[in-house]
Amino acid sequence: MVQLITDGSGTRLRSEHAVGWVCCWLARAGMEYNLTMTKTTTPQPAPLDELAAQPLPLREQRRIRQSFLFGVANGGFLLFGDALIHPVLVLTLFVDRLTDNAVLIGLVPALSVALWFLPQALAAAFVEGRRRQLPWAAWGGVARAVAIGILAAIVLAGGIEPSSRLLIIFFLCYAAYNLAAGFAFVPLVELSARAIPADRRGFFFSQRNLWGSLLALLAGLIVQRALAAGPSGFAVLFATSFAALALAAYTTLWIVERPAPPRSRPLRVWLEGLPELLARRSVRRFLLFRSFLALSTVADPFFVVYAQSILGVPAATVGLYLALSAIARVAANPVWGWVVERWGNRQLLQLATLARLLMPLIALGVQPLSRWERVTSHVGEPERVIFFAFAVVFIAYGATLSAQMLANFTAVLELARPADRPTLIGFANSILGVVSLVPLLGGLVVDRFGFTAVFLLALALAFLALLTSGLLPAPRRVAR
Repeated sequence: MVQLITDGSGTRLRSEHAVGWVCCWLARAGMEYNLTMTKTTTPQPAPLDELAAQPLPLREQRRIRQSFLFGVANGGFLLFGDALIHPVLVLTLFVDRLTDNAVLIGLVPALSVALWFLPQALAAAFVEGRRRQLPWAAWGGVARAVAIGILAAIVLAGGIEPSSRLLIIFFLCYAAYNLAAGFAFVPLVELSARAIPADRRGFFFSQRNLWGSLLALLAGLIVQRALAAGPSGFAVLFATSFAALALAAYTTLWIVERPAPPRSRPLRVWLEGLPELLARRSVRRFLLFRSFLALSTVADPFFVVYAQSILGVPAATVGLYLALSAIARVAANPVWGWVVERWGNRQLLQLATLARLLMPLIALGVQPLSRWERVTSHVGEPERVIFFAFAVVFIAYGATLSAQMLANFTAVLELARPADRPTLIGFANSILGVVSLVPLLGGLVVDRFGFTAVFLLALALAFLALLTSGLLPAPRRVAR
């Protein structure tokens, strides 16, 4: 995942390349994207506070400005490309056209999260301490773009028909895409930290957040049009996503890195710190709660499939749901930030869990609700009741993702001590990477017992997460 920012100074970057002008325009408009989604923890970079400690020469200011603008554009393109192939709202429908196996449908979001988290600990051990991060970040971006480009070419050439061959190609390409994205995240964040002064990093990453979220709204409109066009629309989405990801890889090359002295950090050091971490009760309780919250996503791939195949929601409406989810993520950000400041991370995580409870509750009650005469007399036809009910589901989905992305970072940092912070972050991410394979279980439940059973299971797991949230440490009191 990725994040964006602008400095608001109105300065311009001169470039002979057309893409350079686009990047300048994007960054000057002041949008942001925080790439982390439930994919969101940041490895600790080597501090470069000396950039902000003294007045900088004009040449250095230009280099920082260039890195800032292209770094913001990089995050925007990354989230835009990712939103066009959203694993829950787009790719589950794509796989649903190729097979009726619910386990394979559940595998899509499982790969999206698990293969993004799992390589990060190894990536940190591999690239942390190297003199340069730019080559690793750039080649990781190229690899993820190529994976989607191959998929786009195959779908454009052969169309979409139920086929085991196309299904295998899809999963291979999508696995490569997520592994490359997870690996590239570590050097990309380190690269950004080396290129941007410490006193502007917060603004930088917040701008990436806004840009990406707003471009996700545009992606929602494109998805709506593409899916309304029928199966051929998936080829358009894959091709457009490839173009966005290729532009993201290109913008990485324009970030000016300040090389750091090489220092070794073997994987053995990371492993040796685990027993001490697990001996701390606060860490064990946090991991227990966070695991239940991750398990409650068991039904996520099946909300849109249920809405379309059982309730008859048109495929084009999925794009609108994606837009609503993105709007909710943007709108909820300041609210969640206020909650953390006022009450702390525990309250934020509890509210996020309540929103998760709402999703399966609505899915379970939407059919009886659509037949309730008192409701239909006010809303209209049952189809309208279903449309509005599932709109609430995806608004809650977007708001929950926003809360989890914020809390995944702030809550872990609150638990960690400075010396074991990288170890705790890497270990928590690896645990979440394993737990996030739970949608596979959801597919088994759907195949054997149906949609109602998987929604009940998600409801029960979210309730357990709510109960265990009471074990989280109380927020630290800050003098006002």
